[in-house]
Amino acid sequence: MLRLFLSTLACLVTLASGLAFPGAVGFGSVATGGSTPFVVTSLADSGTGTFRDAVSVSGRNITFAVSGYIVLSSPVSLSSSITINGQTAPGNGIGVMGREISASGKNNIIIRNFRIRQGNVDSDTGKSAFNMGKASNVILDHCSVEYGVWDSIDAVGTANVTVSNSIIAYPIGQQFGAHLETGPATWYRNLWVSGHNRQPLTKANTQYINNIVYNYQAAYTVANTGGLFSHDIIGNYFIAGPSTTSANDDYFQMNANQKVFASGNFLDSNKNGALDGSAANSVGSAVVLSSAWNSGSVGLATLSPQSAYTTVLASVGASPRDEVDSFVISVVQSLGTKGAIVTNQASTGVSNNGYGSL
Repeated sequence: MLRLFLSTLACLVTLASGLAFPGAVGFGSVATGGSTPFVVTSLADSGTGTFRDAVSVSGRNITFAVSGYIVLSSPVSLSSSITINGQTAPGNGIGVMGREISASGKNNIIIRNFRIRQGNVDSDTGKSAFNMGKASNVILDHCSVEYGVWDSIDAVGTANVTVSNSIIAYPIGQQFGAHLETGPATWYRNLWVSGHNRQPLTKANTQYINNIVYNYQAAYTVANTGGLFSHDIIGNYFIAGPSTTSANDDYFQMNANQKVFASGNFLDSNKNGALDGSAANSVGSAVVLSSAWNSGSVGLATLSPQSAYTTVLASVGASPRDEVDSFVISVVQSLGTKGAIVTNQASTGVSNNGYGSL
């Protein structure tokens, strides 16, 4: 009963503030989520009281009376106007593994403190860990998205998105972080680890603020596209790792169709175990903007890249921090001496075939 009361109270505070939740930022902060309380009481894949049951009806504000992994035997499709409060789970928290979570074509989705770990136990190699294609008004905050097969996050044709304070790490299969088109989109204080490319791939007007990217082969990417987009890239730290073949691919395929305001970004390229990078604001052949394209971007960039490194590593991802996220953080803390781009989550050496235990 207390959990239901707190969930309802949080919803009322959210409605009063006009934000997805107090402290929400960026374009996805307009998401309204759901208001009808629903408690997940079972870790089963399907049936009464399960996560699949919870998200099958629009308008729900979902809390958890159970902790652990929900092992999915098939993809789960979210309804519109859903709030998923992973922080309400007892013990070590809540997560899903083995299949895609999809918000495709839906709107007003709020997901917080939730673990989404697909992995190669998913037999469908064309699916992503989280898919929100053609969705609108979506915010992921303090989520942990690992072991995506197609992409970790796929958001083609999606409008008004924020991904904040989240871990996007160790994609397998294509080894891609995130693919977003249409926008606008905000990527804020995220940790990107051991992805080949797309951290993110953004074909949209974009805010990219106080992110940390580690052990990349290509980091912030636009790709060869005819789209005309504007990008505010502020206060990020790109850190090379063992898999980084060219540290200067921190900005990748930035063509002349793009307009970029790049300020206060750093690159640490020497892989020497110390955080000792230097300014990195050269954005290829893109048109250089003298001021941010979005009036709110500079106000969001409250951290230097050095402070972003400390703050992000301390607070990013789902809470409480579990074995997988602890492993990810420890790799980044090696500052160039550890890390690998993998094709199988078990290659991480984390227990339970790479998934760890909740």
